[in-house]
Amino acid sequence: MAKAKDTGEKTKKKKQSIVQRVMFGNDNKPDLTPEKMNVSKWAQFKNLFFGRFGTIVALNLLTCLFALPAVAVLVLFYMNKTIGNGFIPYSSNFGIGYPVITDAARLGEVMTFTYNLYEFALLVPCLAVFALGVAGNLYVMRKLIWEEPTRTFKDFFRGIGKCWLPAIFMGIVFGLTLLLFEFSLGYFDAYRLSVSVKILCIVLSSILLAFMILFTAFFMTQNAAFKMRPMVLIRNSLLFVLGTNVQAILFVGIGIAPVFLMFIPGITMLLAMLYMFLGFSYSTLVISLFCHHCYEKFLYDKIDRTSTAYAKRGNDISDDGGERPAQQKKRAPTQYKNPKKRKKSIDEGASITPLAPTFRREDLERLEKEHERVLAESDDELGELDDDDIDLPDSAVNADGAAETSADDAAKDVRDESDATEDK
Repeated sequence: MAKAKDTGEKTKKKKQSIVQRVMFGNDNKPDLTPEKMNVSKWAQFKNLFFGRFGTIVALNLLTCLFALPAVAVLVLFYMNKTIGNGFIPYSSNFGIGYPVITDAARLGEVMTFTYNLYEFALLVPCLAVFALGVAGNLYVMRKLIWEEPTRTFKDFFRGIGKCWLPAIFMGIVFGLTLLLFEFSLGYFDAYRLSVSVKILCIVLSSILLAFMILFTAFFMTQNAAFKMRPMVLIRNSLLFVLGTNVQAILFVGIGIAPVFLMFIPGITMLLAMLYMFLGFSYSTLVISLFCHHCYEKFLYDKIDRTSTAYAKRGNDISDDGGERPAQQKKRAPTQYKNPKKRKKSIDEGASITPLAPTFRREDLERLEKEHERVLAESDDELGELDDDDIDLPDSAVNADGAAETSADDAAKDVRDESDATEDK
């Protein structure tokens, strides 16, 4: 008995290495029950961020691969602007520097503005490439939120294959929005134009940038969660932004909060390490949970469950909720039947009432009338068949004639027997 207990305890507890626990979680934890799965979004965030920490890190590293072109552009232009600023003698107005440049400050502003425009113009295709990685990240996040089995590497690239076209489109549009925002920031300073027009353009471009951040969040998460047409994606994203503007600003701001660390000087390396391992996955997890909360609140009740965009076909789902067999899905087309030419069943039409053992003359008269009614209906049916140009075989005609003769003989015999009984 003691050995049996020892073996039972050994089978219950599995030894796992640190790498296995980080990548796949702890197998010794109890399974999730339906009561535990119906939790709040905050509890779901803690469960996914800390319970699936290895998956979060792996997803972030895969997303960083698609961010490398944008990072390369940012680093190269930062070095170029730093070197270019060293060659401009900003102190030449005080008589120092050779050759003397009369308006070095304005020249530096124009050069910085030109470099920024080139930088953000090159960032447009780089952001389109980065959007592919974000699409794969959001696809895996959707499977984690919906408690579906996932394979991080395989599902990441499967999500890119399913969502690549809308993701590229959204990356280009967002990159152009950033380019317009940068243009409004530097253009009026570089060419000393009206300050009031500068303030107005900066305000409008800032509102447009905030709107595009919210729109992109809803657009990308819907693209990863549902199969929708492009115009439906755009319309739904616009409605979500207008309907949840305050909440969306709050939660999307929490999702992209690590970006604001760049305004703190001296922590560039810390920010780079944070985004290399956790930054992108943290943002996609927070934004995905908020967007799925909005879908549960506004979208799911409006979905047509029979539509192929959201669910299986109605014919593929049986009454008990399971899926029908494959042979029952496709049915052969039924042939059209004209109701006017419907053939009567053998149970339809006039019938003959059987005689009782003690019958009277009234019963015989009723029997004769019923027999005539049956013969009249049979003649009508034969007339309909003649109208349809259907030729009956001779055997059928002979059978009908024989049946009619036998029916007449039977009625005659019954009548003779009734007369004989009356004479007696």
